Order: sequence, then C-alpha cells, then structure tokens
Amino acid sequence: MAKGAGLGAWVDTDFAHARQIVYVKDSGGFDANENPFATKEGSSLKLSQLIVDAFPKTQVIVAGSFDDASRVFFNEKNIALCIAAKGSVMELADKAGQGALPRA
Repeated sequence: MAKGAGLGAWVDTDFAHARQIVYVKDSGGFDANENPFATKEGSSLKLSQLIVDAFPKTQVIVAGSFDDASRVFFNEKNIALCIAAKGSVMELADKAGQGALPRA
C-alpha cells in the first residue's frame, strides 16, 4: 500500500486509506491501481476483497497499519501482513520477500 503509483513510492501508513495499491510481481515489474476507497470510512473489507479479486496471487501486503477487519480477512485467505512505517515499495517488497519485516 503506497502513497504513489511506482516502485519508488513510499509506503502508506494506513492500509484502508492508502492512495495506491502497488502489486509487485514475482517475475519483475508491477501494477498500480488507485484505491477507490481511500477517502471512505469503514471500507477496509471492500478494499481487501478488491485486492484479492484484482491480484489473486497476492502473498504479502505491506502497510503502516491494518485494522482488525482486514487482519481477519487476510488471515482467512492465508495472506501475510507486514508492518512498515517508512520505505519505498521496492525496498519493502525485497524485505518482505526475505522475511525481514515485522508481521501484523
């Protein structure tokens, strides 16, 4: 979850209100989508479902924080949640892949 739409974008501090969903592919490259729920309260479950539908191979999600509803949802889908208060998408994707980020 990021503040911008590229690999150099900074991680967003709040999962539900992040501006962008940046999906880093195992094969290299990325996809970026605007978060349509960023300004809406209570929409973390809608965002969670959107991510699973749009990116079915998601294994890990990185953000500064997650609410309880998103934690339960992703736990049921066996998707790991990692916490990062700062860093770029590329840097944090590498760290998440190495298991070097704290879990939510």
